[in-house]
Amino acid sequence: MQINDFIRVSYSAKIKETGQEFDKTDDKSVPIIIKPGFLLKGLEEALLEMNVNEKKIIEIPPEKAFGERDSKLMRLIPISEFRKHSTDPEPGMFFQADNMRGKVLSVSGGRVKVDFNNPLAGKTLIYDLEIKEKIESIDDKIRVLFEIYGVADKEKIKAKVISEKEIEIEIPPLINSLYKKKIADEIIKTLKFERVKFAEVFEKPKED
Repeated sequence: MQINDFIRVSYSAKIKETGQEFDKTDDKSVPIIIKPGFLLKGLEEALLEMNVNEKKIIEIPPEKAFGERDSKLMRLIPISEFRKHSTDPEPGMFFQADNMRGKVLSVSGGRVKVDFNNPLAGKTLIYDLEIKEKIESIDDKIRVLFEIYGVADKEKIKAKVISEKEIEIEIPPLINSLYKKKIADEIIKTLKFERVKFAEVFEKPKED
């Protein structure tokens, strides 16, 4: 595989130290774009060395997964901060602060110890993965982008290449403009178009 390839993969993932499974595609495959920042570094490196229908079990160290644990992300927060949100903190609950999500570890003496590290930080991960398909056509790649961003009715999406620099995409009405902006950015970055035009299509309701 190569950078910016669109593929479908199936996998299961577990923590090496405990054997706990934390992610799985079940019987389905999921779309992936092989590009920096989209995947864990270790997963990206492994996929670049694989081919369609190839299976591989890989081990990803913390520095190529979610990083090492950072002691600076262990914080003591006054219990009053929780009370402001009408919340009584308990060990195990999650708390949002400064755009970070943390887990309450303990409550003592009016202070709450919260761990803002990613739960998988410091862990070695084991992935059992298989590349099911390489997505080739522009239409299918565009649909994959909508699928990644959770947009329904992706089968109604049609792409028309206007020129080497421009593409027009027919989409169902009322798709959030934020999604359209993100998808357009991805098309420009990964498919190398310079201009993306969206055309909303309104259809006559089917008669009974």
